[in-house]
Amino acid sequence: MIHQGQRRRLIGRLLQLAAALPFGASLALAGTPNLCVGDGAWPASAGRAPSAVRTYLESLGTGQFNLRHACALWAGTFSARHLAAAKTASAGKPPPARFILFPASGVSPAEFVTWLNRSGYVRYVEKTRNFVVVTFSRYIPTSRLLGILNAPEIEYAEPDCDGPDFLTTALDAEFPTTGNLRCWQQAARETFPNDPCMDELWGHQKIGWDSVVAARSLPRVVAVLDSGIDASHADLSLNVLRVAHVESSYSSSGRLNAKCATSGRCYPHGTEMAGTIGGRMDNGIGVVGVAPNSRLLPIVISRVDRGLLDRLSTIAEGIDAAATDDVDVINISAKWPVDSRAISEAVRDAVGGSHGRRRLLVTGYTTSLDRDDRILEYYPSLYRCLPGVIAAVPTDMRGHDLFNPARPPNANDGRIQAPGVDIVVTTNDDSDRGYALSGAAGASSAAAYVSGAVALVWGSPPLNKCDAQQVKQLLFCRSKSSDSTRYPWVHVDFLRELSKVDPGASCGAAMEALGCS
Repeated sequence: MIHQGQRRRLIGRLLQLAAALPFGASLALAGTPNLCVGDGAWPASAGRAPSAVRTYLESLGTGQFNLRHACALWAGTFSARHLAAAKTASAGKPPPARFILFPASGVSPAEFVTWLNRSGYVRYVEKTRNFVVVTFSRYIPTSRLLGILNAPEIEYAEPDCDGPDFLTTALDAEFPTTGNLRCWQQAARETFPNDPCMDELWGHQKIGWDSVVAARSLPRVVAVLDSGIDASHADLSLNVLRVAHVESSYSSSGRLNAKCATSGRCYPHGTEMAGTIGGRMDNGIGVVGVAPNSRLLPIVISRVDRGLLDRLSTIAEGIDAAATDDVDVINISAKWPVDSRAISEAVRDAVGGSHGRRRLLVTGYTTSLDRDDRILEYYPSLYRCLPGVIAAVPTDMRGHDLFNPARPPNANDGRIQAPGVDIVVTTNDDSDRGYALSGAAGASSAAAYVSGAVALVWGSPPLNKCDAQQVKQLLFCRSKSSDSTRYPWVHVDFLRELSKVDPGASCGAAMEALGCS
């Protein structure tokens, strides 16, 4: 058992390594995403299924397919412990085989569904915009399953996996805290903004946030792909949008969104991130979001129990729903270890392909320590190879000096630092007046800060005329540096300089005035 002190030191070490990894250090990646190879289309070299899954299927012989085994092997986490647990009587029946299927070229979705239903052993078919999710009978012989998956009607197949290897990115660790830990109990301040926790938002101060700039910013829409947002929360209710497109009320994503999107009855993680992104300003209560005039669209991708993610298909549908609703920013507080084609193509389409000018997707720099002290990077952080994706590195820069970098940071790397420790958050988790101090050193909090920064920059005229890549260029161009870390630190103090720029100016002229053309 890991004691509390050991856990704190372990996670503190991970945070330090992730933020200060020296050049040339060894990274154990899950592999370059197929999406980042060639022209951005799913390559034929990826085969007809993930190689680990195909090897497992072909090794079964007359043995029964086990979805948990297949997903663990694909994730690289299969071990003797997994096998022993699966063979015990207490393990119960494994879930039925469930696959995400892509029809072959020339096969229409309607024809594909008809063919599947006639193939036998198909219990349920869910059709989405880009793929089909099939749940087979629990008793389908492996030979028959292989026969269907090898049929010419199918171009690609992957298991529709879910937890426990697919988690939200907050680390539930305890760190020493400072300051007024129950600021939300206080009355409104006498100065602007009057939110009582304003002085405790150290992250706002460190990123150069300005209340006057925030007050005059235009609203941008941020999709929060998480566990839902409590739409009745006093600091969030005016900013939460209540409708998101989902494929079907009968789909996994549809059921989750119907239950958790705005009800406040589910896991509080999404509500916590929403306050950092877009909590209301100057309402005399609680916190202030980085972009307090933003609009928050809750899309549920995690289940109610402990924040475990739902299926890969649910994540893909959530990203697609955000794009359908034409949001400006997609914030994902999650990590998973596999290169899913369903999610990859949803990400590519959402950000606008290889140009990434449509919208920005912000996620945490999701890592963990391997046994040999190498840092393992997960998805969706690995999608930072795309110009439309930013990975936020969690860190604590209190007490460190920040300065203008000696040379422009590499925006192509996609990593930028943001606050990730001791964040006062909105919550629906039975806390006093709906607030709590998050002691987590989490990539989730860092992603929320960066998403808020993107929305704030994009909502500050004339930068509202910019496209996603121009906003990203500004964010990296005007970031700060420190002597202790390799990644730039997100900083928005340059928005004060817009007071000298004609509000009717073009984006290009504004960028030139800000020194980032």
